[in-house]
Amino acid sequence: MRVRIGMIVVLFLCAFPTDIHAEPTLHGAQDFQTKASFDLAVQKSMVLKLGKSRLETRSAFVTYTNEFFAGKTNALKIQFFTQPIVEEAQAKLLKHDNREVSRGGYAALVLFLDERDQIWQANLTYVIPGTTVVRTVASSRDELTKYFSDYHFDRSRLRLKSRGTYNTAPDSTDDGWTLSWDTNLDIRVFDQIKK
Repeated sequence: MRVRIGMIVVLFLCAFPTDIHAEPTLHGAQDFQTKASFDLAVQKSMVLKLGKSRLETRSAFVTYTNEFFAGKTNALKIQFFTQPIVEEAQAKLLKHDNREVSRGGYAALVLFLDERDQIWQANLTYVIPGTTVVRTVASSRDELTKYFSDYHFDRSRLRLKSRGTYNTAPDSTDDGWTLSWDTNLDIRVFDQIKK
């Protein structure tokens, strides 16, 4: 009788996952290591500080999310930081809190995806103390092919090699600046799609 009950318990534990409500497994800082660079050159502006600035990032954190457009589209949000992502920072990033790890500046690339997980628009955010720039850097087929041709996303990992430059419109009367990026990553993706 005891053997029979023991077998039933073992079969029950094998048949059903025991971590249904478990928190995502946190990883070591080396799992987020990647190098990317972002440059901003401001020639003319009423609001931005003139001159050049650069972010050399050492780590990235990627989430698959539907937090944009009132949940109507899915996206990959890739946040690049100048410091390593330790366990405490991972937990905060999963709760949309990047304040500590973004001190000194950060960049974020948001890739909006269609139903086949292909990119239809890319937005880049560049933040350093005193300066924030947000722009759609690619939305046409030509721009996406040019800047994001080496892209692979399988819902668990993202491979992305992207290099590009965004210039303000040549006829702009207020601002004249250039934002460029160079990324190369193959990294785990945290699924945060809200049902």
